[in-house]
Amino acid sequence: MIRMLIKNWWLLLLRGILAAVFAVFIFAFLPFVPAPLVQEFAFAGLVVIFALLAIVTGVLTIAAAVRGAGQGGWSWLLLADGIGVTAGGLVILISPALTLAHVIELIGLTALFVGTLEVAAGIHLRRNLADEWLLISGGVISVVFATCLFLTGGSIQTVLTWLSVYAAATGLSMAGLALRLRGLGKSIHALAEPRPVAKAAGQSSGA
Repeated sequence: MIRMLIKNWWLLLLRGILAAVFAVFIFAFLPFVPAPLVQEFAFAGLVVIFALLAIVTGVLTIAAAVRGAGQGGWSWLLLADGIGVTAGGLVILISPALTLAHVIELIGLTALFVGTLEVAAGIHLRRNLADEWLLISGGVISVVFATCLFLTGGSIQTVLTWLSVYAAATGLSMAGLALRLRGLGKSIHALAEPRPVAKAAGQSSGA
């Protein structure tokens, strides 16, 4: 699985960037939420943005899992992650009549599912990567966020505030893990290159 993640480090970086962008969108919309006439439009717009980002992220994750299917038996974690995120985004996008309570439940279920898979993947990576805590922490954040949504619920502003904090935290953890994987990939390539001494020895023996 570590080889698959190194090969697809850009995917984790993209997921982190998309999550951070979504958090910025929420922070930009929050001042307008208390206005009665703008509240519903702002929430509906952010829900659509969340659904679209979830679908894009899920499709890219599925593509990465398919590419790495022959590189280890744990690619199903990535595939399940992508399917879960895509399904959650599609349900939210094609169901415009969903109430606030339904949206909270769908977002919470998606975060809980993804968080559980990320924790499992992080535990599996402990044998190969020193910074597996980044993936585990992202999974724990998702689980805690889902739990808070289920237990507290609340107004639109409360839900959006929770969602912005969640998006920012997971975005940072994913981006950090992606950069760590990129560095690990460069180190592996550097070790695989033939050393100058070895080249010189080969030339002298040939002479």
